Amino acid sequence: MQNSRHFTLAALVAAFMASTSAVLAEDAADTVFRNGLVYTVDATNTVSQALAVSKGKIIAVGSNEAVAALIGKATKVIDLGGKVLMPGLIDGHMHPMGGGAQLTSCSLNYLSLTTDEALTKITECLESDKGAPAGSWLQVQGWFRQAMTPAGADLTAAILDKLSTDRPVIVFGTDFHSMAANTAALKAAGITADTPDPSDGSIQRDDKHVATGILLDGAMWMVAAKAPALPPDVQKTKDKADLEAALAALRKQGVTQILDAAASPDTIALFQKFMQDGALTLRANFAVVISADETLNPTAAVAAIKKLGETYNTPQDSVTPGLSVRTAKVFLDGVIQAPAQTGALMEPYLKNVGTEQLPNWQKSDNSGALYVKEPQLISVMEELMANGLNIHMHSDGDQAVHVSLNAIAAARAKYPKADFRPAVAHCELMLSSDYHRFAELGALPVLSFQWAKPAPDTVNSVKDYVGAERFNYIETAGKFNEKGARIVYGSDWPVDALNEWFAMEVAVTRSNEPATDALYQGRLGDDPGLDIKTAIRSFTINAAYSLHMENYVGSLEVGKLADLIVIDQDLLTVASKAISDTKVLMTMVGGKQVYRAEGFVAP
Repeated sequence: MQNSRHFTLAALVAAFMASTSAVLAEDAADTVFRNGLVYTVDATNTVSQALAVSKGKIIAVGSNEAVAALIGKATKVIDLGGKVLMPGLIDGHMHPMGGGAQLTSCSLNYLSLTTDEALTKITECLESDKGAPAGSWLQVQGWFRQAMTPAGADLTAAILDKLSTDRPVIVFGTDFHSMAANTAALKAAGITADTPDPSDGSIQRDDKHVATGILLDGAMWMVAAKAPALPPDVQKTKDKADLEAALAALRKQGVTQILDAAASPDTIALFQKFMQDGALTLRANFAVVISADETLNPTAAVAAIKKLGETYNTPQDSVTPGLSVRTAKVFLDGVIQAPAQTGALMEPYLKNVGTEQLPNWQKSDNSGALYVKEPQLISVMEELMANGLNIHMHSDGDQAVHVSLNAIAAARAKYPKADFRPAVAHCELMLSSDYHRFAELGALPVLSFQWAKPAPDTVNSVKDYVGAERFNYIETAGKFNEKGARIVYGSDWPVDALNEWFAMEVAVTRSNEPATDALYQGRLGDDPGLDIKTAIRSFTINAAYSLHMENYVGSLEVGKLADLIVIDQDLLTVASKAISDTKVLMTMVGGKQVYRAEGFVAP
């Protein structure tokens, strides 16, 4: 009888253990991270120890002990060994195809060059491209126009015509608001003394009204668009290579989601092809340009964007990275840097009417150019709001920012309940009275933090041209933060080389480290900069909010998609000047590892 009773109890215990094991196996995580610092970037910036992922989503965040119960036989366990797990970076304003082209094409690589040095590098490209078909153009990337030496040096048609080639040559400025073209390119594009300026740019001319070869904003595309199309198979191969290079660079930086801030239908279709082939390693959002001329018919312009969305949009909560076309891009002005100075200002740029030794800076007759007037912008916003779409505005100068905010206020008055999250990108020069309006209007400043340092594009080409008082409102982030704005980061790659962690450092330090030139040492202006926690939020949850994705990504919380990265140092304790040394060890999108640094041990 005792043996029978013992057998029965043993059977019951075995059955219980078997059923418990079955439940644990069913509920077990696919991946568990433990023994680390888990920056959740939740509402209180909680730092935890462990995290569990199942089926592409986060199912637990907490202590090692709390997450241990989710480890099954098939669970991949990653011991962080004190390293940091945080949300993947979300780049809220960039140009991936341009970034890829910067990596794969002829480039001046952002270098400070003399005209002779630039010609030498372009000659090297011509030599390596000798097999190009007759009549093909050479397109050169990465010209840091503001850093040309000596001061005042520039690339013009006269300079580029010194190249030993009959081919049309165009050289894109790093800001993508300036371009230099040789005479062959100008002729091929039909640019003559009688060619009118476009509504959103200008053809620079000499005192005889002859085009100098410098083209600003919309005038660039009047010329670049005339380049003969490559054979379809060649273009397809190039585009594929450019996007592959861009995606590789981005996942290595820990970027898990982007906004392409000036996307074409061809670009969106290429991303869709990568998605269908399982080669897309980040979530891609697209802002489609409404040109200055197209703002005159906002109904048609918005309808075209809505149709693209209907064609390409994928579910926002999809574990697999997908596509989103829910935003329009509008360029309100150009850039504030000399010599272009197409950014729209409330007060004129200054000019030196003295000498280099005895300068005398006085008001010029140039206040930049506002490409879209306020009533047009209001009409576009109202049409977007009526269709459930968003707007992303290039607003560089203080007048452009001011007009953007005025338009937002007017559009919100008509549609007060719309879930509208207007982005005002760049905001390089601000009116002190406009900072508070961002929080009041729910407008999002999208800032490229790496610009907020002493450098040729802030000191040489801006400081004297705006004067001491306005210079304190150049490239500010801390002043937005003080007024409660929700700040979003956008690299604007390839305007600068892709370096998200350097940008994060500059957001905090406002310095250029290491600064080899005495002119570029110290902090930029009187802006306080950001604390590291605020800076991190601008790269994560705030950027997610700008893309209507905050319920799915941007923080490490239960139920959200497992878009996350492992980095090698604690940003909350490391010296601010060491933030740029951060190395990404692993990048995961939707629970799938898409990048792992050499030497990092992970399943």
